[in-house]
Amino acid sequence: MQPVRRLETLPDWVSDPAVAAIMQAAMAGGGRARFVGGCVRNSLMGLPVADIDAATDVPAEEIMRRIEAAGIRAVPTGLDHGTVTAVQGHVKVEITTLRVDVETDGRRARIAYTDDWAEDAKRRDLTMNALFLDPDGTLYDPVGGLADIEAGRVRFVGAAEQRIQEDVLRLLRFFRFHAHYGRMAPDEDGLAACKRFAPLLSNLAGERVRDELLKLLAARDPAPTFYLMRQAGVLSHALPAATHLRRLAALTLLTGEMEEATPDPLRRLASILPDAKAGKEEATRLRLSNTDRDRLIAMLKPAADIDPAADSAGRRRLLYATGDETYRDLVLLDWARRLADQPGAVPAWVEAGYRVQLAAADGWVRPKLPVNGEDAMALGIATGPAVGKLLKQVEVWWMGADFRPDRAACLAKLKELAG
Repeated sequence: MQPVRRLETLPDWVSDPAVAAIMQAAMAGGGRARFVGGCVRNSLMGLPVADIDAATDVPAEEIMRRIEAAGIRAVPTGLDHGTVTAVQGHVKVEITTLRVDVETDGRRARIAYTDDWAEDAKRRDLTMNALFLDPDGTLYDPVGGLADIEAGRVRFVGAAEQRIQEDVLRLLRFFRFHAHYGRMAPDEDGLAACKRFAPLLSNLAGERVRDELLKLLAARDPAPTFYLMRQAGVLSHALPAATHLRRLAALTLLTGEMEEATPDPLRRLASILPDAKAGKEEATRLRLSNTDRDRLIAMLKPAADIDPAADSAGRRRLLYATGDETYRDLVLLDWARRLADQPGAVPAWVEAGYRVQLAAADGWVRPKLPVNGEDAMALGIATGPAVGKLLKQVEVWWMGADFRPDRAACLAKLKELAG
């Protein structure tokens, strides 16, 4: 495998002393260790690097011995697949022995180890993920990934159909990478293979599909890729309930104009689902965490209608009923719905109303009802449902008075309602 060039300037993460120490330890005694995958891809694209992966022609057990001999922590994260994670201070480097796939079933592979770097590259999913980088900055490109990175072209390594049959999840990765890095029309062979094998997505575990979809939804503008997935017949298998793609496009535009720090994939997921029933079904199918499931359903089943003409008291009541996070979600989603579904331009006063609603959540502190169950029982109300019912009546009255009544007024109201 011949190098294609040497980087004039090493990425900062390569020069990190902890990374250098790990790579030196891995190569102590012979063999090579080279960076591979997303860290190389992102560095060539000028993007941040989150995870550092490396490949080596040394067996994993030997890598583990070398790492520990250098006083570096070695974690056997995947010895069955030749993977060891080296941990030095704030740095983690996942090191995997070169391998080839012997047998695959669309979900997992039986592997064999090799010392052939080019063969290892051939089993990887996409060309832009199959570049190797020596610690000295020498770059190796056995499958043409560099040209694809420079062109913004997402392309499978070798035969697209074979790569997908080895692991069907690669079908979704094709679209996810296109959303993040594609700057031209999708590769025709890759798209055709995705169309053909889309029905196999139903064989994948829900959490694997979930992770890919949420990463796709975190792209700067995922809507065009979702339209592409729908046209290719993939979306009906990946996310059957997705019916409101125009709302996703509108939401992306809105939050982009507001310079939202990072995209919110879960809110974007809510934008394309029709209702809370669909949200609950997809949350179960995708095995969302309980927290994400509850938030998704809350976004799709508003506690109150959003009204851009609401007065300040109405905004405070909605904030109190939903909490500031759900309130922001509901305002943004309703604004996106109106932009997507209402023909013609949205009136300026409506947009201004939404902006005022969002501003109401800034710095908002939820007021606390000045009376509680002990106050009700002090009036002779027996412990049980009657206490909660009575307090709820007081709370509704207190909310209607814009939370102004103090404890004395609330106690008087409690006494009045208690009869």
